[in-house]
This record gives sequence, structure tokens and C-alpha cells, in this order.
Amino acid sequence: MNHVSYQLKIQDISSHRIEVTLTFMPELNVHKLSMPAWIPGSYMIRDFAKHLLTISAFDTTGPLSLEQLDKQSWQLTCRQQPVTVIYQIYAYDLSVRAAYIDDEVAILNPAALCLGVSNLTSLPQHVVLPKPELPVAANWRVATALTPVNGTLTLGFGTYQAADYAELIDSPLLAGIFNLQQFNVNGVPHYLLVTGNNLADLPRFAADLQQICQQQLAVFGCLPADLNQYWFLLWVTEQGYGGLEHKFSTLLLCNRYDLPAPTSQQPDDNYQQLLALCSHEYFHTWWVKRLMPAEFKPYQLATEQYSRQLWLYEGITSYFDDLALVQSGLVSPERYLATLEKLISRVNRSPANNLQSLADSSFTAWTKFYKQDENAINTVVSYYAKGALLAFCLEGALREQGSSLQQLCHYMYQHYLETGTDEHSLFESLTALGFTSLADSALDWVNQSIALPIQHAALRLGLELTFRPASDHNDLGGAGKQKNDINCPAYLAAGVKVQQGLLTITQVIEGGAAHQAGVMVGDQLLALAGWKLTEQSLPQLLQRLVSGSEQPLTIYRKDRLLALTLPIRPGPSTIASLRVCNTDKASCWLQQDTTTLAAAIADPAAPVAS
Repeated sequence: MNHVSYQLKIQDISSHRIEVTLTFMPELNVHKLSMPAWIPGSYMIRDFAKHLLTISAFDTTGPLSLEQLDKQSWQLTCRQQPVTVIYQIYAYDLSVRAAYIDDEVAILNPAALCLGVSNLTSLPQHVVLPKPELPVAANWRVATALTPVNGTLTLGFGTYQAADYAELIDSPLLAGIFNLQQFNVNGVPHYLLVTGNNLADLPRFAADLQQICQQQLAVFGCLPADLNQYWFLLWVTEQGYGGLEHKFSTLLLCNRYDLPAPTSQQPDDNYQQLLALCSHEYFHTWWVKRLMPAEFKPYQLATEQYSRQLWLYEGITSYFDDLALVQSGLVSPERYLATLEKLISRVNRSPANNLQSLADSSFTAWTKFYKQDENAINTVVSYYAKGALLAFCLEGALREQGSSLQQLCHYMYQHYLETGTDEHSLFESLTALGFTSLADSALDWVNQSIALPIQHAALRLGLELTFRPASDHNDLGGAGKQKNDINCPAYLAAGVKVQQGLLTITQVIEGGAAHQAGVMVGDQLLALAGWKLTEQSLPQLLQRLVSGSEQPLTIYRKDRLLALTLPIRPGPSTIASLRVCNTDKASCWLQQDTTTLAAAIADPAAPVAS
């Protein structure tokens, strides 16, 4: 046997159990079997082995000694004959990172299912997927970027092969009822798989994806040399959102009504968000799945693998994901600028913006960014969001000097593809391209806890950026807010949610009115200025109470009734408003005509194209 084989048998849908049969020919007297603790692209220890229910090993002679060494590995004593290991996995993780089965779909991430065999990870790895013998699975098919072998038909149940264990755990499988659309990008087949039966315009979705892929390809000049296929595996459910990149595919999760309606002409907010998610994961085909931090060469999945570069890979990807939508003509410049306003506002209002650097945010992702609590707004910088704004600043500076961020990414992809990047590679690349001063500035942007020069970058790209106070905690600007005629009510600077019929504090921004009043997370708001507080009355009261006054606030804190004093005043100007002030620069950057948008903003009574 010159390969390692895993049979993934859907044993019991109701109890969400998968029986895995691992077979291999041992090369040593003792082999170590290990389950990954995390999956590349999602930087948190997941402990997939916790879902392993039972395990046993034997050969033709009889049972084999199998001793658990730690939370995710076992020591197997072998004889010189083929080994069989059988174990059960509980598969009910509704995410793109692990394994999930029900009567509609099976989501199978080998990283959460397949024990790696020491000394044999470089061998070809087979996945055998038998069809469930259940009526609900009668019309199921299989989709994966793995290669069908041993007579297995495309989209059929059977045997699939990965070149090695690293490729295996980077290749999700999806089984169920789905619709399949195909399109080509530079002659390479791309597939859009959408689970279930949906009231959606899937041919339009595929056509939009094709435009996005072409736009992302333009950043790097060509597809990766080894890319012979690509799969968008979209799992549609009632509630869910997310994506995870893989070398030849992406596994995505969305709500049913994120899909484009058959009658819609322009993307709504939900569909725009879904397109941006697809755009983000596809950009990773180059920018993390091939070019990656040097410290990830190779991945070590038994424990945390630290990098100060996540901002570089996720931030730049987050910048290009939305930009591709407007540059390809799928969304209007107006919608793109509204999305950019929200991004700037989200970063700008967070006290963490001046507390944690992007490099530190990357390094502590394992324990901070991926494990956020109610205080995260005050302490954790998003290397996605602020990283995207750093990319925006780089774009402005580079375009002012006759270059672009696209050219920088293309240079880095060409020069570091084999070795990977270290934490100095971006700055060294800027210097090599002749932008020494920008390299020095970027070094500070990355390593210091400072606000980025976003207003200056905006001007360089033909935009004027101003800020105003928030109308409420959910106000991040963007479409739907009247940018030039906002009343400035008192700002609580706290998140609230109705729980058990009472307004409950979920988040407190340091320095804001709620913080000054002594409000804490978990407090239940009862009355303000003698008036009962409800979800509807709170914004009305904050609008009407005299600015500059101090008003009594009555709360429950656990089982105590307390009286506090809330200062009534507007919040700081943290919410972004953008307008086009130089159509030549803006149109060149967005690759779309912004003349009409600039005219409409100059004359608010004029109609604005959507």
C-alpha cells in the first residue's frame, strides 16, 4: 500500500456521527496519529480531537496497542502488516472550519476528521466517501477540489486523492443537494456550487463571480501556475456567514436571502456582502495560499503558529475585496464609498485604535482577535479592518507617485513566492521600488498604536473625508444616513440589547457618556430623566434632553437598584463621510466614472445613480 486511506462513512445523520476508517502500511514499529488543533486561515486553537468519540486499532493478527499521548495524539504500536484504525467523530459544527452533517448536507473538512500518520504525511492520501444508504441522500452528489480516482465519476461518491496530507487537510468536501454553475477564467474552469433549492438567480451570481475573479487576476497579472481548477463551495443555511480560503477552493457560508433575487437589478446590501466575501477568499488564492508568511512554511498544526504579518495578508485582502466590486462595475462608486465610510468609522470609533498596533494584533490573534469579549472594542484592533485602511493609505501614497498598491502586490508575489515573507518584506519591497520615505512611514503605521493618515490618503485618491458625531451606537455612516443633515443627539457610547424584556448593556466604549456615568456591561436600563426606557424610547430621549445637562439614570445591576448620573452630550466626531472632490483621481482609482456622483453630492437635490 503506497498511500494512506480514510473512509468517511456517514454513520448516523440524526446523531451527527461519522465513522472514519484509516488504513495504511506502517513503516515503523511505532507511529504517532495526530489530529490538527487548528485549520490554516483561522488562527485559533479549535481542538478538533475533542469531537472524537471512540477509537481502536487492529491488523489481521488482532488488536493493536493505542495509547493517547495528549489531547490530540495517540501512539500506535504496529506489526509489519497493514493497519486499520476506526474512530467516530461527532460532526455538528455549523461553521466553515470543521465538520457538520444533517439530513440536507454534509460538510467535511479533513482537518477536523483525518488523523495524520507520522512519517507517512508525504504519501498520497485517499478519501473514500461511500454514499449514505438513506432515502434523504438519494439525490446527493459530492463536490471537492480533490482528484477523483479508481473510477470515481465527477461529483460522484467514491475515492478522491490528495498529493499529501497537507493537500488533504486543505481540501474540504461537500455532499448534498446542490446547484452547479461553471465559468472559465483564463481557460481555467471555475465552479460555483450552491446547496439546497433557493429562489435565486444563480446564473447571474456565476457571471458576477467571473467578473470578480478577472478583476483579482488583474492585480497579479496571471493565475497561479499550478491552478487547474477552482471551487466556490457555498453552503446556504438559515443563519450563518463566513468563509475560509483553500488552495483550490473556498468553503463559504451564507443566509438564503444573501443570494441574488431573480427580479433584482442591482446588488442589495446582503448580496453585496456575499460578493465581497467571495472576492476576499478568491484573492487569498494568491495572497496567503501561495505567497504566505515565511513562518507558515510549513504549517505546524499541533499548536499556535505566531506571525506579526496577518495584517498584511488579511488587511490587503480586505481592501481589494470590496474594491474589486466597484472596479468590475458590479456596484456603483456611491455604494462602494458608503461601504468605505463604514469601514473607516468602525476603526475610528474604537479606543483600541490608539492602544494596539497592527503587528501586535496579528501576533495575539490566537488569544485576542479570535476570542473577543465585551471589552474588545476598547482593546483589540482588527487587523482586517485597520489593515484594509493601511492598504488604503498605501494606495493613496503610491498613486500620488505614479504607482499603485496593485503593482506593489505584484512585485511581492513575484519576489517572495518561494521563500515567503518576513515582517520586513513589505518595507523592503517599497524601498526596492524607490519609495523609501513611504517605507519609513509604513513601518510606523504597522508597529505603532497610532491613527492612520486616512484623510490625507483620501485626498490623494480624489476624496474629501470629514467626520461627524454618531447618532447612535449602530451608526457607522454609509448609505441610509443623511450625511449633510444629521441631528447630533446625545450619544450613549454603549451597545444595548433587549434581554428578558429589559434594555441591557452589551458594550461600553471607554471615555463615552455611559463610561463616565459608571455604566457597566450587564446593567439593565430602567429609566432616564424619570422616563421609562425601552428600545424605542431611548433614542427619543437622547434626542430631546437638553444637551450639556446631567440626567438621573436608573438601572438594575444584578439584583441591585442603582441611581447614576448620565451626561447628555453629543459624542466625538468619529463617523466618516466621503465625497468626491477630484473626479480624475477618483475615476482612475475606481476605474469608474465618478462625475455624476460628484455632481450629485455637490447638489443634494440632484438624483444619484444607484
